[in-house]
Amino acid sequence: MKMSRRHFLKSSTALGALSAVPGLSLSKQAVAGDDGFKALVCIFLFGGNDAYNMVVPVDQHYLTYEKARPTLAIAKHELVDIGIQSEPGDTSPAVSLGLHPAMSRLESVFRDNNATVIVNSGQLVGPIIGETDPHPVPDFLMAHNLQQTMWQSGALNMEDKLGWAGRMVDSIYMSNDLSPMMSLNGEQKWLRNDIYEQMVMTGSGAGTYNGLNQEERIEAMNFHFGRQFNNLFKDNYVDVMSSRFYQNQRLAELLGTDGDDDTERSSLGEQLHTTAKLIQKHAEMGHHRQVYFVGLGGFDTHHNQKNVHHALLEQLSNAMAGFYQELKDINMLDNVTAFTMSDFGRRLMANDTGTDHGWAGHQLVMGGAVNGGKAYGQWPDLTPGSEYDYNNGRLIPEIAADQVNATLAKWFGYEETHLETLFPTLKAFEDNTLDFL
Repeated sequence: MKMSRRHFLKSSTALGALSAVPGLSLSKQAVAGDDGFKALVCIFLFGGNDAYNMVVPVDQHYLTYEKARPTLAIAKHELVDIGIQSEPGDTSPAVSLGLHPAMSRLESVFRDNNATVIVNSGQLVGPIIGETDPHPVPDFLMAHNLQQTMWQSGALNMEDKLGWAGRMVDSIYMSNDLSPMMSLNGEQKWLRNDIYEQMVMTGSGAGTYNGLNQEERIEAMNFHFGRQFNNLFKDNYVDVMSSRFYQNQRLAELLGTDGDDDTERSSLGEQLHTTAKLIQKHAEMGHHRQVYFVGLGGFDTHHNQKNVHHALLEQLSNAMAGFYQELKDINMLDNVTAFTMSDFGRRLMANDTGTDHGWAGHQLVMGGAVNGGKAYGQWPDLTPGSEYDYNNGRLIPEIAADQVNATLAKWFGYEETHLETLFPTLKAFEDNTLDFL
């Protein structure tokens, strides 16, 4: 389908208007691009990933893990040794860590020191472990939708209409032809902001408009896109529809068939493949910064966990390893940081053939900027009744999700002095950020 020049110009005007935001100072513009292109890629694992079967001790501490979950423990000889250790604490030793056997393709990424594990992280409003006067637990623990919202908002920002990535980019100038806020997994709060409309696309990129198969229909659409309505709702609706249509057209032009091959990919693999293609096109899109959201569901493993979780982790590992190789091939590895989030971790103790909702888990972080070769955080005591045991094997996090998020935001270019505004929980912690980037 061909679009008229008049309508293409209309689209350019509409898209350009997104950057005409009051209050965007020149000093903010100067921030962008000074240190080169950067992209953040969130890989959300929907349902609550059993992170304690994703990352497992490979030394003598395996025995405590095996005793805590005898029917779900991964055999020690099957684990993938990735050559990293957790951080030692005052009373806890460093623990050598491995990955679930389904994740073997990530071994070389860890061995290249381009990936790490954030150990025992989760939602916190202040420290609990080791405190004589511990902070209260966050609201809505173990509730899927509310915890997903909290991960995307910040622990004390649930009432904010914007996500933390959206609030972050509101103060960072990100020049645009197309929106730099992109989701390949539906509209997401994490990307909502006051400047850019998030660009929602399919896993393979641009969508199709099957109904636009006749010239008369195209002319009718163009006619309505060019009209001005007295009714404000109709006028705004046409603006939104035309903006999204033209963004999709532009996206299709950019992606074209470059990078297409016969490789069979999973859903997540396809999302990350499209992300890599768009990252390669960042200059043509006029972007100094990009933010991506991709996702994989099915992690609510109450039943048949061993088989289901194995398949999910295999898909995650293969998709991340493929993305890693594509970033290397296009020389963008140092410019991109990908990381995982999930609703929550799961109980250590099995529930029949699965696990119930928990609290703490682990996160994976991958990219050329990652300070690899070690894990970040202390390995918790998995013994029932330990200070980490919130109740019935639900572990208390020691690293706050907001500390991880703040580290990512700082790397992305957000001013360090404003991090406590972006994440108010940071005021309760000794360190606002970690050293993994």
